[in-house]
Amino acid sequence: MAEPDAALLAVVNRGEYALNGFRNRDVRQTLHGHNGDAVARRRQMGRVGRQLALLRAHGLIRKVSRTHRYLVTEKGRRVITALLAARRANTEQLVSFAT
Repeated sequence: MAEPDAALLAVVNRGEYALNGFRNRDVRQTLHGHNGDAVARRRQMGRVGRQLALLRAHGLIRKVSRTHRYLVTEKGRRVITALLAARRANTEQLVSFAT
């Protein structure tokens, strides 16, 4: 898994977003910080929007109706946690879990 993908999954899986969800702006500010350049900010907003759409298509997040917020689904919690744990584990640990 590439570093930007892992960073996105780690941000989406943060506990502070568990109750009220997260917005594109929350993810963008966490990943890219505050950017004063309007063109770069729009580009980042589009990139994060496409990434969120991909997570939504895979069923890892869902849109909260009548808001701009997203929540991680139960499937998403399991998959994201497993992916991040596997990324942190070394080969010996993965082999021991598999047997």
